Amino acid sequence: MTLRRIWPSLLLGILLLLRLLLPPAAIEAAYSRGLFVAVRTVWDRTLPLLPVPLFFLFWVALIYFLARTQVRYKEVKEQGSRRGAWRTVGWRLYNGVVGLIIVFLLGWGFNYGRVPVDETMGFERYQPSLDELRARVYLEADSLAVLRSRITQDTNALKPALLPPDLASCVLAHVSSAFARHGYPTPGRPRGRRLRPKGILLRFGTAGVYWPWVGEANIDAGLHHLQQPAVMAHEYGHAYGFGDEGSCTFWAYLTGLEIKDDDPYLQYAFKLAYWRQIAGRLRRAEPYAYTDWRAANLDPGIRNDLAAIYANSAQYEDLAPVVRDLTYDAYLRTQGVHGGITNYGTVIQLVEGYRRGR
Repeated sequence: MTLRRIWPSLLLGILLLLRLLLPPAAIEAAYSRGLFVAVRTVWDRTLPLLPVPLFFLFWVALIYFLARTQVRYKEVKEQGSRRGAWRTVGWRLYNGVVGLIIVFLLGWGFNYGRVPVDETMGFERYQPSLDELRARVYLEADSLAVLRSRITQDTNALKPALLPPDLASCVLAHVSSAFARHGYPTPGRPRGRRLRPKGILLRFGTAGVYWPWVGEANIDAGLHHLQQPAVMAHEYGHAYGFGDEGSCTFWAYLTGLEIKDDDPYLQYAFKLAYWRQIAGRLRRAEPYAYTDWRAANLDPGIRNDLAAIYANSAQYEDLAPVVRDLTYDAYLRTQGVHGGITNYGTVIQLVEGYRRGR
């Protein structure tokens, strides 16, 4: 076996050992605030400048690679060696998978092992009691109503025309401000794209995706306009070097705090995103009491906005939700994310701990 064939496997083995053995502090210093910063800075000056989402170009390149592999198989087979043809295909596919894993680890994947955001910022996660959660939901609902009244006195669902025309750049500026305020680097200029056709992600049960092989933050263009800012901020959290979902939603919350009073629509959109997290938790804890409170006390405009969000989501039927959840849960667990897919829910512990520590 030649060195040309085995060096990708050797490199992958070294990277996997480093990922397994290096402590979080070392990964934070050497990779997340070192190599990754350099990669992010250089990469954002190259292919991401193209006007098309690289998410699609990635899949085009993958299909091309598979097509070339099939052609190579036929060529070797026509030379009279069926066994040699299968060996050629096997090595091409194996090295292709190894290459994808190497790019993933070097370009972003090591971030899963970095120091948790709460440890770096110096606060402890906090799980609110039911009484605390209920009080928080009710208080934040009042704040939301005040914000919404600054946008319009009309109680009809808000219109998409209120969404900033250059949403990606607008949200990125606020995300960068939140990262810088808390002592994190903001290298390069990650691209954010709204993927079309609408529903391309929503039909697989996800609102957005950060594709590490191309370094882009993507959201589904079919998302309701009030959901788009916070989901975009979440994906930018991934783009700036955080792997676990709870931390990225936490960064979306911090992003909302950066928005000035002269933009009540964005303030409202971000605050609504977190309020839905805690309201959902309260609804599961005491469904009847929550439903009664919501009908009697929640601002009519907010209720209409929520109804519009639910109606919009209903347009995109989730395909194979069980397979998706099992696959993504397994992926997160292999990256060391505690709780797998349930990690999304840790945002409440992070936000409430952050608020108590301020």
